[in-house]
Amino acid sequence: MSLEALEARHGAFYAPTFTVKVAGLDLMRDLYLTVSGVDVDLKQRAAGRFSFRVPNAYDWEQRAFLAKENERRTDLLELFSFGSSVEIAMGYGEPSRLTTLLTGIVTEVSTSFAESATPELTVSGFDRLYALSHGQRSRNWENTRDSDVAAEVIRPTGLRADVRRTEPERPRIDQSQESDLAFLLKLAKRSGAIFHADAGRAYFGPRQNRASARLELAWGKGLLTFSPELNLAGQAERVEVRSRSALTGEELVGRAQAGDESGREGSQQSGAERVASALNSNPTLCVRGSVHSQAEADELARSVLEERAQSFVKGDCESIGLPEIVPDINIALTGMGQPFSRTYYVNAATHQITGGGYRTRFTVEDTTA
Repeated sequence: MSLEALEARHGAFYAPTFTVKVAGLDLMRDLYLTVSGVDVDLKQRAAGRFSFRVPNAYDWEQRAFLAKENERRTDLLELFSFGSSVEIAMGYGEPSRLTTLLTGIVTEVSTSFAESATPELTVSGFDRLYALSHGQRSRNWENTRDSDVAAEVIRPTGLRADVRRTEPERPRIDQSQESDLAFLLKLAKRSGAIFHADAGRAYFGPRQNRASARLELAWGKGLLTFSPELNLAGQAERVEVRSRSALTGEELVGRAQAGDESGREGSQQSGAERVASALNSNPTLCVRGSVHSQAEADELARSVLEERAQSFVKGDCESIGLPEIVPDINIALTGMGQPFSRTYYVNAATHQITGGGYRTRFTVEDTTA
């Protein structure tokens, strides 16, 4: 989608606005509160985070944080109690047209009673993946896939599990004294998968780096700043994973090499291919792994190769506020000449609305990762 199409969708980017709902109540439109400094921080392989401030809600007579709706008063510390549901949407124009960026729960409330200043509340929290970070457990599964286990781990969050099938089927999968979130991260890394949550859904599956660019921004036209970095450090032309099967005792060697990466963009060289060309050699990375079969060893080797490849090209960006920019999409950045004008993969995005307007900061990496 071009900047012109986005401009038409968002009314020429006039009147940036947002809604913050807590326990189903719109803080500004139902309780007539002032809300400022709204941040939504979205990442892959992690729980999304939010924060917002509520100034001018302290009642000096009652010595309490109150929302006054006609004759009714709402105690804000009760409303913002730990675990209260939160929904944040951002965009432009009418509230009904905004994009919901995060649904989650309150996990932190802070304030400050300073000399000659009115106290204000800062409310923070995470999306519903946060529930997986508490506690540790040990359990195991037999003859199943990482994706099947991931769906079972996600289910208690109440999020709709959008899980894509992974291979291979594993003889045994162990969770050993770790949180469900740490375990989910382990499953994702060895399967070359990612996970993240959006409004009511949790995704677990491959990166969407094979897709065409969802958005196109040019430097000076929507894209405000871009700080790219190309770095060959850590790249390898081949990866070998060596292990000994816990089931049969046989030695297993998994292999992956340059060209096996997903999301290749035409004739664009990956970091692995560039390091081979620059050094006039074929550097090989050898790692130890715990696997049960040849298929597992090959899959782990490919996952390690892609993890390395993603560090070849990175960039920090800032654009006008665009709720369409979220993790796990491709975005075309242009107007900077070669080799920087190309399609990138978005791995994190922070949306912020302040008195200065709506901005989106996001990080990108090579689509071959």
